[in-house]
Amino acid sequence: MNPAKFGGFLFANLLFCLWIGYLLDTWTHMSPLWMIVFVLYAIVGSFFLLIHKKRKNEAAAKDGRDDADSVNNADREH
Repeated sequence: MNPAKFGGFLFANLLFCLWIGYLLDTWTHMSPLWMIVFVLYAIVGSFFLLIHKKRKNEAAAKDGRDDADSVNNADREH
């Protein structure tokens, strides 16, 4: 994941998790609990994906590949 795209990715995850947390809070009548849980999940998960993809790109660069994302996209096409 490109760090420039990370802000939009995090924002989309936060909105989705806030919405799910709100729905669960209204259903279970546990007002802020599920919203807090899902916001933390979105933040931790987004940073985990950023770090994981950065390490994957660095490993691909060490192997001599120019762009790890092009390798990932080629795998998805098959």
